[in-house]
Amino acid sequence: MNLGIFYIIGLSFLLNFLLYIEYKLYLLNKMNLAIEKIKEYEDRVVKISSPKRRDKTMKKISKDVDYYTAKLRNYMFIQSLTLIFVYMIGLFIVIDYINLPVYFPYNTPLTISYHGKFIISNLFIYIISFLLFTPLSLRRPKTI
Repeated sequence: MNLGIFYIIGLSFLLNFLLYIEYKLYLLNKMNLAIEKIKEYEDRVVKISSPKRRDKTMKKISKDVDYYTAKLRNYMFIQSLTLIFVYMIGLFIVIDYINLPVYFPYNTPLTISYHGKFIISNLFIYIISFLLFTPLSLRRPKTI
């Protein structure tokens, strides 16, 4: 039984799931509030029919729209930065603590031959599995 691959895939899934929980509990509500505020300001401008009044209103609310847009970008930056931080933690765990060899059934350019068996790098498995689960952790609110 090849336990190394299960440990590595489980670790990357766990780390991405923790990021998803952070998104769901902390970032989602804040992102949705910023998006709603931006939509309110856009709806306010769209309702104005006169081009002169529209320009005047746009100048008046542009600072507020820029503020909420910057706030939304900051939340996305926090999410991405946390992903990189957690990825590095997982990488160090794989390098330092998971020393189980991952056997591959046949020879490829990514495998190493060791006593007639083909071993694939734990780091490669971690990178691929982390990329596999990244859509779970980098979710964004749906804008309609």
